[in-house]
Amino acid sequence: LVSAPHAILVLQGRRKRERQKMATIWFDLDGTIYDLYGVENWLEKLRSSDTTPYENGSALVDLAELENVLEELGEDYEIGVITWLAMGASKEYDKAVRKVKKEWVKNNFRIAKKLHVVKYGTPKHSFASKGDILIDDNKEVRKAWEKTGNKTIDATKNILKLLAQVAQA
Repeated sequence: LVSAPHAILVLQGRRKRERQKMATIWFDLDGTIYDLYGVENWLEKLRSSDTTPYENGSALVDLAELENVLEELGEDYEIGVITWLAMGASKEYDKAVRKVKKEWVKNNFRIAKKLHVVKYGTPKHSFASKGDILIDDNKEVRKAWEKTGNKTIDATKNILKLLAQVAQA
C-alpha cells in the first residue's frame, strides 16, 4: 500500500516530467507575425541603428485569432518566439532592438511563454526539441529545422489555417 503523501509526490513528479516534454510551437517575428518589411525605409533605418522599424510595424496576422487557434492546441504545445537581431549591428543597437522586440512580444503576443532574441544568423534549429514546430518565412531556416526531424510551417502561407489543421490532428 502507498501512503497518500507518497502518491502525491509521484503524481507531481510525473506532471513535472510531462511539462518538461511538452513540445513548442516557435514563431519567427519579422516577416512571420510582424511586418518589419512593410515599414517604410526599414532597411535604411536598420542600417542607421534606428529601432523604429521594430516599433512601428503592424501584425501580419490577426493576433487575437492566432491566439484563439493556439489556445485550441492548449496542453499539447507551449508557444515561443525565436527572432534574429539586425545583421551586422553594434552591441548597443542589439541591446536596444532586443528590448523593443521583448516589449512587442509582451504587449502583442502574450501567449508566448518562451522568447529568444538572438544574433542574426544564429541557427534556429539549435533551439529545437523533439516535436517542436517552427513557423518562419525563411525557406533555408525551415530546411535546417526539418533536418532535426521536426515540422515547419511556411509563414508565407495562411498560418491560421495551417495551425488549425495541427489542432485537428
